[in-house]
Amino acid sequence: MSIKKLAEHLQLSKSTVSRALNGYTDVNPDTRTRVLDAAKRMGYKANPTARRLASGKSRNVGIILPSNSRMFVSPAFSKVLAGASAFLAEHEYKLIVTTISDWQDEQDVYADFISSGLVDGLFIVRTRLDDARIEMLEASNFPYVCHGYIEGFSEDCFVDVDNKEAFYRLTKRQIELGHKRIAFLDGPSELTLSQFRKQGYLKAMHEAGLSVNHSWLKNGDLDESAAMELTKQVMSLAQRPTSILCADDTMALGTVAACEELGFHPGDDIAISGYGDYEHGRYSKPSITSLRYNTHKVGEDMAKLMINKLESTDFLIQNWHQADIVARQSDASGRTPEH
Repeated sequence: MSIKKLAEHLQLSKSTVSRALNGYTDVNPDTRTRVLDAAKRMGYKANPTARRLASGKSRNVGIILPSNSRMFVSPAFSKVLAGASAFLAEHEYKLIVTTISDWQDEQDVYADFISSGLVDGLFIVRTRLDDARIEMLEASNFPYVCHGYIEGFSEDCFVDVDNKEAFYRLTKRQIELGHKRIAFLDGPSELTLSQFRKQGYLKAMHEAGLSVNHSWLKNGDLDESAAMELTKQVMSLAQRPTSILCADDTMALGTVAACEELGFHPGDDIAISGYGDYEHGRYSKPSITSLRYNTHKVGEDMAKLMINKLESTDFLIQNWHQADIVARQSDASGRTPEH
């Protein structure tokens, strides 16, 4: 079905039908409704290129991910992207995902996206304490939505999990299980999520009157090998921890492997917890105690916030999402004799 045949069927000019389909306000509302109803009934779909030329919009939203070992495509975040993509599709937008190679300059890649016309807006992930990407987008007045919070952000800029509250409650739970020596293997220190998780951990420890050995606090990449190395460091201390919190479930699996290699028994004489509720953490031995959040809803709210910016809509969104603790076999009581 072409726009020409649709116009002939409705006995309207091709330009009137085109303007009605593309939302121009100078078209009579009754005519617009008639055109849209007929288009739906007759299975008309606009040519994407023609539509872009008519509206000046690509109807694409982009997201740029690093392609190196610190790639932020965890199982949980993949579901966030799926939630965002599904909602965008409902509103005739597509999610365009690309990566930055190690040899590329990040600022150049973002600048190219801003100037190319390929996307109408960008999702930003892994927000940083000093984020040059956001400075560039603000200076260019280019629409963006962050999966991550930075102090001073307005509500139209971000959707995030309350990382501080999540790790406060996870640490508090370990304290209630009797643990006093609790290590925390956090993500890269420049990430805002890492800073907020650390704040939650410290808040719970200080409220309980527990001293914090800063050798128990480590930062590293969100992968198994980094976690194994960090675990071996904290478990070799004279005052080794009896509980280890990890920034995500992939790190928790690395921690389990390192503890087993050192002769400890996760779930018996060392407690291990993660974040994200990944499938491989649920079915590992032991299964991983984790923090779970509504990944689909986070992605959907990111997409709603983006559509609000691009279409001047007024979808209600939730900026802050909560994570719930899912207790599994990797728990261990801190009231047993310490090693």
